[in-house]
Amino acid sequence: MMTCIEIPDGSEAVLDLKQVRTFAEVAREKSFTRAASQLHYAQSSVTAQVHALESELGLPLFNRLGRQVELTAAGTQFLAYATRLLVLAEEARTSVQKSGQVVGPLVITASESLLTYRLPDLLRSFQCTYPGVQLTLHTSTQCASVSPLEPGIDIAITIDEPIEVPQLLVKCVRREPMLALVAKEHALAGYKKVTATEIAEQQILLTERSCSYRALFERTLAQGGGRVSKCLEFASVEALKQCALARMGVAVLPEVVVEEELEKGSLVALPWPEKRLSVYTQVVRHRDKWFSPVMQAFWSMALEMLAER
Repeated sequence: MMTCIEIPDGSEAVLDLKQVRTFAEVAREKSFTRAASQLHYAQSSVTAQVHALESELGLPLFNRLGRQVELTAAGTQFLAYATRLLVLAEEARTSVQKSGQVVGPLVITASESLLTYRLPDLLRSFQCTYPGVQLTLHTSTQCASVSPLEPGIDIAITIDEPIEVPQLLVKCVRREPMLALVAKEHALAGYKKVTATEIAEQQILLTERSCSYRALFERTLAQGGGRVSKCLEFASVEALKQCALARMGVAVLPEVVVEEELEKGSLVALPWPEKRLSVYTQVVRHRDKWFSPVMQAFWSMALEMLAER
């Protein structure tokens, strides 16, 4: 599909939406190789499409830095237009679909913990109910609410403190208790009462700094007079959990991640703090983005199936 757009210098460019979509994916992945994998193209095809788009616009869109790429100033400016073009094209395509059919692409992002422990039943049910939807899943690289909806994402499912962003519509579907945990052999495992100071003396196993529930833990620890002095940071909650089982320190994780280990007794929840910490599973979409039939179907099913029983 071709479209004509007026670019900032007043000239016009005839754009191929396939090239625009490829450009947006490279910008999101910051890599031609990863973009090719996501789009199921050969890397040479991705490179050729981006070069063709740059030729049409008359400006470089990326700086090539070895295997990594970054947007140029022109690329950053064009990305906003590209995102709007792709959204509009999808709205146009879906608007002429046969009445009553729920078909088309849907892009979902969620944190690793939710994709592993909350979403499999929902995803299976959705695919069985709506086989005409082309579902794409992205694992969120952070659990923070700074930007739960990146360009190209239709719906995000996040585990977080309550999100309050005017541009976003957010539905809180369930409370997720947060726990400080140790292996059953750990010295603190048998304590009936634990203070923030005693926890702070241990090595703390934490998610990355961008994670909102890490910030919640550190705030609560500080309020009790403790401060993290030694920690290991993890990008993966599964790796964090395994290191807790290996008696490497105090782990901070949502209860949903460790339910099996708590039941077996291989991990023990510490009796701290007195008032339990909680975050929330939340379903998020843009207020102003067109709420397509595909999005409506997933949104409704997610709210129903993820709700706390």
